[in-house]
Parts: sequence; C-alpha cells; structure tokens
Amino acid sequence: MTPQYDELIAVLEKEFELCTQMVALLQKEKDVIVSLDPESLEQLLREKEMVISGIRFCDESRERILASLGFADRTLSEVAQVAEDDYREQLTGLASKFRAIVSSISELNRFNSMLIDKSLQYVKTSFNFLDSLGIQPQRKVSVEA
Repeated sequence: MTPQYDELIAVLEKEFELCTQMVALLQKEKDVIVSLDPESLEQLLREKEMVISGIRFCDESRERILASLGFADRTLSEVAQVAEDDYREQLTGLASKFRAIVSSISELNRFNSMLIDKSLQYVKTSFNFLDSLGIQPQRKVSVEA
C-alpha cells in the first residue's frame, strides 16, 4: 500500500500547488477587473483555464488512487483518520491546508464576482449615458462572449 499513499500525497501536493497558483491569479484578477483592461483579462482567463485543467487532472488522479485504496467517495480528512501510521500526519496536514486554500479561493471568487457585477453596471450606465446624448458607442463583442 505504501506506493499508493506516496502517489496520493504527490498528487495532493501538486494539486495544492495549483490551488496556490489559482489564489495568485484570483488576486491578480481583482486588479485586472478594476482596471477594465480586456487584453489583460483575456490573458488571465487563459492562465486560469490552464490551472483549472491541471486541477481537474489531479482530481481525477486522486479519485483513482483513493478508489484503489478502497476510499472512494471519502474526504481527505476521513482518509487521514484511517491511513497507515506513516501517512496519517501528512494527510491530516494536507487536509487542513486544503480547507484553508479552498476557503480563500471561494472568498476571492465571491469578491471578484461582486467586482464584475459592479463593472458591468458601470459599463451599462456609461452606454446609457452616451446613448442619451445621441452618441452611439462602437460595440465590440469578444469571441469569448
């Protein structure tokens, strides 16, 4: 069983590293949203997609390993409680780190969503103001939309 636990820990550490990158991107996204820079936002979205793909790959690997260990559909904390002694402390530590980073990601996503809503409201108000003056701003639709 030891190689499977080692593989699980390696996947979890890689996934945590990717989640840390996601936190950095979400913090950067906050600034990009406020600056209303569409090119920077598109670049940031591409970077986030790459990180998300990596996280998905790690999730699939983690689920496969957990199933092979007989822990399908169990949380990391539950697995840590019944893991072999040599791995229990490592898994417990990783579970704690994941709880913290998932909370950070959730909070940053919530904050960025509010910023996006405010930015959209600002853009709509600006368009309406220009329209009321008889100015027809050029509308550019992104291929991403």
